[in-house]
Amino acid sequence: MKKKAKIINEGGVNGTDKGVININSKDYKGLQKAVQEHSKKQDKKERIRYKLISLRLQMDSYIQESSPNEVKSSGYFLKQFLKAIEIKNKEFANFIDIEESNLSAILNGKRKVNTELAFVLELLFNVNANTWLLIQNKNDLLKIQNKEGKKFSRYNLDSLLKKVG
Repeated sequence: MKKKAKIINEGGVNGTDKGVININSKDYKGLQKAVQEHSKKQDKKERIRYKLISLRLQMDSYIQESSPNEVKSSGYFLKQFLKAIEIKNKEFANFIDIEESNLSAILNGKRKVNTELAFVLELLFNVNANTWLLIQNKNDLLKIQNKEGKKFSRYNLDSLLKKVG
């Protein structure tokens, strides 16, 4: 007969088994300290790699959220990528052959990432070009739903069928 493996921290980080993390719990603080200690042992390139992975996951999570608390543009995420790799905006703009003012407008959410730039960002950061564009589309839809939703309330299948039937 096999021994049943002991499950450590069966209820999750905070023991509630609810998917909510108590960042003040002893377990969480211990995990946080262990991660920080591990991070100190990594070289700069490895730390950057993990930051970029984290940002990709954040982008995916943002796309999946049905009603986010905060709207984040593709430029917001690009700004986080540039911080992670510790490159200046001017150097990045020069590298990808765009005006620094255009990059600044993208980073501040005043201009959108176009398809060509999304492709370049895919090559640089290993984030699918579609992800950059999906974030923008999501934000455009959120804007319409939140600010102009009532304007579109008359559009439904029943109304269409009544009108043409």
